[in-house]
Amino acid sequence: MNKAALITVGKKFHEDSMFLLSVFDLEPSGVIIHAYNQTDSKEYSLPVTEMELGESGFSRNPQSLAEMLDTIYLVDQGSTWALQSTNPKIRNRPPRPSGEELEAMIRKSTAGMPSIHDTLVEGLVELCKVKPSGNDAVQWLGEWLISHNPNKPRVEVPDE
Repeated sequence: MNKAALITVGKKFHEDSMFLLSVFDLEPSGVIIHAYNQTDSKEYSLPVTEMELGESGFSRNPQSLAEMLDTIYLVDQGSTWALQSTNPKIRNRPPRPSGEELEAMIRKSTAGMPSIHDTLVEGLVELCKVKPSGNDAVQWLGEWLISHNPNKPRVEVPDE
């Protein structure tokens, strides 16, 4: 992230685990809280929307942001950890899937339907055959994926 943090503080979440918490401005969308542990290079983030910021009573001034960071904690979500807030107006996000879990989801197919992975590979093979250049390649692949979407809704007109 190439933006300067609005505020950065140190915070201990557990014994022997000091994190640097920084808040970055993503106006008009809100802010993002970023936690970094220098010991093991672990990073976590929690987006806070503009609406959540307003409803929770926090603003972008340093004192208010410091108060918001006081509500942040690290929670074990099974295979991963995540930042959450004790403030009920800041929505806790569901855990992100790991790389292996994400790959399994992509490769998974629905009863008789090709997987996203299979459809994308087929589209990329066709793209290599056509060989459009630059943005035309992106446009071509997008149109191909739309026209070859195995989940595309189909309208059946009854015979009269």
